[in-house]
Amino acid sequence: MTVANALTVLRGLLLVPTVISVLGGHGGVALALFVGALGTDVLDGWVARRSHQVTLLGQLLDPMVDKAFYLGLFSALAAVGRIPYLGLGLFFLPQLGLAVGALVLWRRRGEFVAEWPGKAAAVLAALAVGLLLLTPHGIWAFWVAVGGQFIAGAYYLVRRATARTPAEARPRTPPTRR
Repeated sequence: MTVANALTVLRGLLLVPTVISVLGGHGGVALALFVGALGTDVLDGWVARRSHQVTLLGQLLDPMVDKAFYLGLFSALAAVGRIPYLGLGLFFLPQLGLAVGALVLWRRRGEFVAEWPGKAAAVLAALAVGLLLLTPHGIWAFWVAVGGQFIAGAYYLVRRATARTPAEARPRTPPTRR
């Protein structure tokens, strides 16, 4: 296992104590664990690229752990009344679509590529979690994050649905006549 993949696994393992901390009303502990998890999220990709150890496992595992982490945290925040359950559903509706779309694209084109709208939506989600753990008034950031998820989902849908496959992108040579 590469160092980058180990960092991703560590982030996944931090989910359970983070959720337990939220449910137990220990916002400070939850925030510290969340910040540690965010650190692994930033480091894993950097380490993989820097050490030339980008793997298919890492490309699959990283977004799955991210989705599980936010599902767990936002579910816990809904359970303690910090966000409405409707908001939880609205946050994950585009995530579900993106996950299915990413798998289809990977099977069709052999690619898993995060682009700036997805990264921006992830930053908004992280900001929302941080603010919700610090203050009950962070709900506005959550709704901005929900909007960010829908915008990123629409971007990927349009951008990737209209993208050509690698075979289609090759320059075409006119047929030779004999």
